[in-house]
Amino acid sequence: MKVALSVVLGVLFFHSPASAETGFLDRTVTIGATRYPYQVYVPADHTRARSWRVIVFLHGDGAQGQDGLLPTARGLADAIRFDRPLFPVVAVFPQAEKGKRWLAADMEELVMAELDQTMTEFGGDPRRVYLTGFSMGATGAYRLAYRWPDRFAALATIAGRVETSDIKTYSDREKAADRQANPFLSAADPFAALALKIKHLPIRIFHGDADETVPVDQSRRLTRALQAVQANVHYQEYAGATHVGAADKAYSERELITWLLTQHR
Repeated sequence: MKVALSVVLGVLFFHSPASAETGFLDRTVTIGATRYPYQVYVPADHTRARSWRVIVFLHGDGAQGQDGLLPTARGLADAIRFDRPLFPVVAVFPQAEKGKRWLAADMEELVMAELDQTMTEFGGDPRRVYLTGFSMGATGAYRLAYRWPDRFAALATIAGRVETSDIKTYSDREKAADRQANPFLSAADPFAALALKIKHLPIRIFHGDADETVPVDQSRRLTRALQAVQANVHYQEYAGATHVGAADKAYSERELITWLLTQHR
């Protein structure tokens, strides 16, 4: 088998001929000297004769590691398993390094490297790439959409944060790294600064009003900021839903997925 090797921005990619592999597949990307595992879902009818919509899912806190598997333990991956015909897409499941969050610049760049590799290997359509995440993943999704505003066709977030400065469980180093990688946090109004940069995206935001981990006001304030700049945003607040409960509800909504997959740049 011939294998083509390319290097883009210091990221090492191995490209092999298209195979008949489908389902949840193990993949890796090597950045510098570090090898990062992740998973890609490929539908059973996948063919390189057409281009494919691509969903990027960012996991929440607790799924970090080096196995590549924890991000597929629940959330979007479960929704795919329970109703595969609803997902005629390729889905990417990055995994943050242990001890890191998606707000760090190197973890955000890891996501983009894995997305790029997936686009090349499985024939992704650059006009139809969707970004979604839960909790820490939603927090990261806001930051990826801010840094790469022209890469995504739509954004769906559940129980995410805009601000991190008041979180006691985040170290001073993490907060400083967040501000450095994501300049909107240094604005007088971070919500307005973020909204201005991502206002062109169709956006759906979900949160439970009984969230015990991320204050629901984070989503309410961002929604108001997006509405102020006439963004195409829809906010769903689940009465009585906890932090995890909001994710279970959102990803079980068929209408969310059908809406997401109709968006394009």
